[in-house]
Amino acid sequence: MSMSSIECNYQRKVTAKEYSAALAEAQCSHCGISSKDLMRRGELLEVCGEELYSDIASGERVLIPIALCPSCHRRHHQDAQRMHNPCQIKARHSRECLE
Repeated sequence: MSMSSIECNYQRKVTAKEYSAALAEAQCSHCGISSKDLMRRGELLEVCGEELYSDIASGERVLIPIALCPSCHRRHHQDAQRMHNPCQIKARHSRECLE
């Protein structure tokens, strides 16, 4: 399993099966660039989590693995101050002024 060059909390818990499933479509879930086009640039798709839903009562969050190009993965982890946050959920909450 090839991991990202950026710090990503989700990648510490993703299973090999989830990793393979996320890469099955062979394109970035956000911008749509194909894995072939990335390989021509010397890059690979990376796996991260996307929040499917959260249970307000329990605080439990359900994440699904998604494939991202390195550029979209970096943006996925940027907070409101454009700083890297290893937790993509906290970064998104910061961008959306939820925290």
